Amino acid sequence: MRNRLLLASLAVAPLTCGLLAAAPLSSAAPTAPSRAPIVSTAGDLEAVVTAPVGGDWSVRFTDRAGTVVASVAHDAIGLETAAGRVLADHVVAVDGGVVELGTSDPALTATVSVVPDGDGVFAVSVAGHGDGVTGVSLDLVAPGGERYLGLGERSDAVDHRGKSVLNRVMDGPYTQSQAEIVRLFVPEPGLGKRPDSTYYPIPWVLSTAGYGVLVDNDEDSTFELATPKHRTVNRFSVESDELDLRVFGGPTPARALARMTAAIGRQPEPETAAVYGAWFQPRGDAVAQIDDQRSRGVPVSVAQTYVHYLPCGSQDTERERAMTAALHERGVAVTTYFNPMVCQDYQPAYDQGLEADAFTRAADGSVLTYPYNTASHFEVSQIDFSADAGRDYFKQLLQESVDDGYDGWMEDFGEYTPDDVISADGTPGPAMHNRYVEQYHATAREFEESAPRPLLRFSRSGWTDAVKETTIVWGGDPTTGWGFDGLTSSVTQGITMGTSGVTTWGPDIGGFMTLPGDPYLTPELLNRWIQYGAFTGVMRLQSGGIQFAGPTKPLVTDPEVQPVWKTYTRLRTMLYPYVAGSHDAYQSSGLPLMRHLALTHPDDPRAAASDDEYLFGRDLLVAPVTTERTSRREVYLPRGRWLELANAWTFRQDGRFTLKRATMTPGGRTVKASAPLDTIPVFLRGGAVVPMLPRTVDTLSEYGDGTGIGALADAAGRRTLLAAPVAGTSRGTLGPDETLTSQVRSGAWTVRLDGAQARTYDLRATLTGLAPSWTPCRVEADGAKVPFDYDAASRVLTLSAGLAADGVLRVVACGR
Repeated sequence: MRNRLLLASLAVAPLTCGLLAAAPLSSAAPTAPSRAPIVSTAGDLEAVVTAPVGGDWSVRFTDRAGTVVASVAHDAIGLETAAGRVLADHVVAVDGGVVELGTSDPALTATVSVVPDGDGVFAVSVAGHGDGVTGVSLDLVAPGGERYLGLGERSDAVDHRGKSVLNRVMDGPYTQSQAEIVRLFVPEPGLGKRPDSTYYPIPWVLSTAGYGVLVDNDEDSTFELATPKHRTVNRFSVESDELDLRVFGGPTPARALARMTAAIGRQPEPETAAVYGAWFQPRGDAVAQIDDQRSRGVPVSVAQTYVHYLPCGSQDTERERAMTAALHERGVAVTTYFNPMVCQDYQPAYDQGLEADAFTRAADGSVLTYPYNTASHFEVSQIDFSADAGRDYFKQLLQESVDDGYDGWMEDFGEYTPDDVISADGTPGPAMHNRYVEQYHATAREFEESAPRPLLRFSRSGWTDAVKETTIVWGGDPTTGWGFDGLTSSVTQGITMGTSGVTTWGPDIGGFMTLPGDPYLTPELLNRWIQYGAFTGVMRLQSGGIQFAGPTKPLVTDPEVQPVWKTYTRLRTMLYPYVAGSHDAYQSSGLPLMRHLALTHPDDPRAAASDDEYLFGRDLLVAPVTTERTSRREVYLPRGRWLELANAWTFRQDGRFTLKRATMTPGGRTVKASAPLDTIPVFLRGGAVVPMLPRTVDTLSEYGDGTGIGALADAAGRRTLLAAPVAGTSRGTLGPDETLTSQVRSGAWTVRLDGAQARTYDLRATLTGLAPSWTPCRVEADGAKVPFDYDAASRVLTLSAGLAADGVLRVVACGR
């Protein structure tokens, strides 16, 4: 557990609650039975603690307007023992701000404190005292109408109302048909048997009412979340004798998320643009397959090999260096694999780990070993990242891959730490199970920060403090199906990760696992997964996986799939300035790339209830197709005006696109969107100006200069602007650390840039969002007239103009 009630926080307000005592207060001389509440202030959030001796204890958190954000009832604290749950329901004593509560068992008491912990944040700590306390719980009142988001990467639900959710790092989830098979292969401490099992839990719940709660314990915790009909409280329980949590005020969900992500740390900003390009996973000869992709005109930025440095050392130095050099010449960054385990027969690496005392120890003090199973069976030991020996040992192995030319790796596994391990830093096993992945990824992050070139580290496991250590996260090992643990769950995972503070996340496109009883991947499903993957944080293909029998897995080179793969990798690459520029909002406010509509439209109940669509950045609304044989799907449009791209443009496989006549749809309604097999429903916000790369860019990596491959650097001086102006002012991104403002008023449309350099801009704009009489008669670029084309029938304006870094493009309507 991590007691975050720091002495420094006492200076936040003149009247605050004090630190949690290490032992229960003496009840022999209780303070006078005062009914005056204890009031504490944390910026715009206030806590009012009522604790009359002999009476009931309660807490109310209110905002500046006096609105109750969250509240704790008088009988909200429970202590778990072998005999069951005992309520701590009456005040025994008050010492400063620390309150001692009694129970029906004289041998059991609890102490509680509420302390400001930053602007709009309160830390609450509850400790149980007495022999046999194994758990502590706290109930918050749950008003009707709330929806509960967050909780890390979850596959079973976006809204967790009415669910009991376990927070424990696990290998899972699995479909029903998989469950009985994988239990024979996955070590018990990490086996995820529940639908809510996940590699990347975060014990954080975000209420659509505009507040959030984060449990700070590393021990397993459970959130029992209310429904209006069946439960009126949200119960936060931890398997420890102390519960530490923080309450984050809003008043909106986005503001509460901003405060939480500022407190725990946000994902590091990627150091290479290759992250945002298309990731291709060759099967077989990697160089030949990248050549094939290039010959087909497919833009690829990253090649993912199957070489595993850990656990068992499948690398060969001469082979790796030749391959990575050849792939670099073809314009792609190259990744490999690392696990936090080492096979006993990987020599001399394993013996070196033993000699360095780099491995976690079992309860009896011996080196921990357990089985590791993929297509083969291995016995492994687990690196202990809590000690310098383990961290240094792991970094040496990482350095070997970088020396061999690799640009990063899959940071796989981490979920199998037993609850009785002995770690070098003395962390108890029940806490180390979840904390282990934080230390694992933090070690790799330390290495990354000193590496000689930008690295691509993508992780599947995580916990609260791993967020700031993991540049890229992927939804590991989904099933090759449409439903649970398949494509539908992948969409759920992306949205739940966004509401949990993670932005650079992407799926295994196409799925990974096909065990007996599972559905097989079909070309239709692969096409839908590709389309969805193009609108996530990382467009990463999974070409391989586990499949014991059945038909050959479809490939992106198959005739039924190739056109979709080529089209969406091209579109994704062209969208680089928009996607990478959207990361600025995350760095400043924690707003993720994949945005649940509750984050952007908190006052719209229908938006808050939409769990299968999301805003991709500020200006693109994406509604993935997750059911087979579907050609249309319902999409809820929040307030504003929206342009359905499928009806507004023709986008070709090579990136050429033309706009056509289209109609803007007012928001606040549900529409039927067009979704033929080659199309994902995407809506452009009225007023948006979306920056895009020229279609000639084939790689976002730093490699391939002088080879004829279209590189990002070659396009530094040119951008395309896709625009749909409407009356009023809107702001958007022009790229990383670059912004723009679009404004329509007084018969003129003005786009003001705050860019990094002068460029030529190719404008493609639909004026369908302006009055029917609005016709352009003059265009000025930094004050100079420029030629333009305007098709009155389609209302499409096109032009090319050079603009300074802080340039201004002005389109004047006729008659003005």
